[in-house]
Amino acid sequence: MAADASLAPDRLAAVLAGVLPHVAVARIDAAARSLAPRFHPLQAPPKVALLRQGEVWQRAFLIQSGLVRMHFVDRDGHEFNKNFHAEGSLICPIAPAMWQEPSLFGIHTIEPTHAWMADAAALRAGLDDHGLWRELQCELLARLLTGKLQREHDLLALDGRQRYQAFGQRFPALVGRVPLKHLASFLGMTDVSLSRLRRADKARAGGR
Repeated sequence: MAADASLAPDRLAAVLAGVLPHVAVARIDAAARSLAPRFHPLQAPPKVALLRQGEVWQRAFLIQSGLVRMHFVDRDGHEFNKNFHAEGSLICPIAPAMWQEPSLFGIHTIEPTHAWMADAAALRAGLDDHGLWRELQCELLARLLTGKLQREHDLLALDGRQRYQAFGQRFPALVGRVPLKHLASFLGMTDVSLSRLRRADKARAGGR
């Protein structure tokens, strides 16, 4: 089936309402009708860079289907995953350092991904016209900080099995979709260690 040529305002409204549930529906709908035409379709196979580390982040992405990861690359070329985003995610630079300076991380697709892409500066201006940018920015920053604190806690306070179990509890839809090596990187483990954990869990479940 051919991909939609334009982003439906209702789809954008649903994403905005998910981030800003306290905002009146009429305000969300008005912003979505105004902003939807600024998005253009993007079809990407796995392993495509939506943003490379060191580039200035200039585009916003709304994920309609598929899965992407945010990751750091160290000086030896090793990758460390910091986040995953699936259907319904709005990914955009949310602080001036993110849209003015070279990005500290990259964004790559994991699965075949259908996304909608818009100029990030135009999206910020359009949201600001409807009085929504500051609210959206604050909510996304709060989510980013909360997720970062939770991950730091898990890495310091939990062992590998506990981190894997916690991820499955928080993100049950992702635990079976994220490839082993990417999930292991996110959890601060080797893929060999994570594979052993998974095999042990399956063996335990089969013995019940």
